[in-house]
Amino acid sequence: MDGAGLSDREQRALSAIEDDLRSDRSLNRVLRSTHRPHRAVAAWLLGAVTAGLFVAASVTVSQPLLWAFAGAWTLTVAMAVPLLGQWFQRRRQRAARP
Repeated sequence: MDGAGLSDREQRALSAIEDDLRSDRSLNRVLRSTHRPHRAVAAWLLGAVTAGLFVAASVTVSQPLLWAFAGAWTLTVAMAVPLLGQWFQRRRQRAARP
């Protein structure tokens, strides 16, 4: 390309592709759900609760507290792993930019 921009045919093709992407409901749902700040806040809060349960279960050696810690730990990991994956992916994309 010589830097003069898109031809009329290319502009029409690009517009048609953009219209198709805008009308795709599943794509819109995925794009809306990718960045949710409240998920990160919930993960941090659940991590704090998990740490508190760990301390309480360690001090008292109470069976219910141990099970509560185990459940909270599982939920914390399940919530944090996708967030960490997204964070690493964004860092990698930023590093790849010139």
